[in-house]
Amino acid sequence: MKRFEHQWQEFKWIDIEDPNKETFVDLAEEFEIPFQNLVTCMDPEHLPRVEYLDHIAVVTLRHFDNQADPTAGTIQELSTKLVVYVGKKFVLTLHRKPLPCIDDKKEKVNFEQLSMAQLLGRLFLKTMESFEAPQEELINKMDTIEERIYALKRKHILREGYLIKRRASGFKKIFKFTDSVLTNLQQHEKITKLNYDYLRDPLSILIFDCDNIVEEINGLLNLHLALMSQKTNEASFKTNEIMRILTVVSIFFLPLNFLAGLYGMNFKYMPELDHHNGYYVVLGIMVVIALGILTWVWRKGWLSKEDF
Repeated sequence: MKRFEHQWQEFKWIDIEDPNKETFVDLAEEFEIPFQNLVTCMDPEHLPRVEYLDHIAVVTLRHFDNQADPTAGTIQELSTKLVVYVGKKFVLTLHRKPLPCIDDKKEKVNFEQLSMAQLLGRLFLKTMESFEAPQEELINKMDTIEERIYALKRKHILREGYLIKRRASGFKKIFKFTDSVLTNLQQHEKITKLNYDYLRDPLSILIFDCDNIVEEINGLLNLHLALMSQKTNEASFKTNEIMRILTVVSIFFLPLNFLAGLYGMNFKYMPELDHHNGYYVVLGIMVVIALGILTWVWRKGWLSKEDF
């Protein structure tokens, strides 16, 4: 557990990193916060929200987790919690992991004179900005997938595209819940001085980018499937063309094989076998049959690719 404190003229800021049960007991006594509320505030399943106690507002935010797995897609997997208790004379922040927005503010506290609204506004803004870099990474991956699709290098594209879509959808849920938090906070008497328009502008951009990513990746995946289907159809067409040629060729030989098989039977009494010109007669019949079949096939258009 790490504790940091800084006293400004109007209020005190207390930051607790990785609190334990003993810490919760001390905080409950020091700031008159219900112990059970402190114990459950670190539940990793909580979404961004606002809760009002008797004299305290409890704000839960989500900060991007730099240690998140590349395949992560849910809110809990992508982000870590930052819980902010806002009292009349104090701001208490709780979190499990080191957060850049907190560390950056700790380094500057001795050089800044901030009001409570300013501190909260900067913490909220930095929390939202933590998602800018990973979202830009999604855009770059999407551009790479687009290049690979047109370069016919399509291995694993469906899996990668699905991960991008899942991650962007997780980000969008976080931003939507955060927007609800800002709307709810406007009702609190101590936080009405926050510049909500200033906070909503970057949040709106993040939401717009998420929508754009989901829409474009859906289009790219549909394009990929269409090209794969076209490739399959081309292969199927080639197979059908080969079968067509083989079928046409077999039409010529079926009746000829029948005649050859007929006269290949070893019966002793076959009148045609004793005929002096029987061999030439049969060959002539075969030629006539072949020409007849050729004429029939030609009229049917089976020898032309365009008619197939």
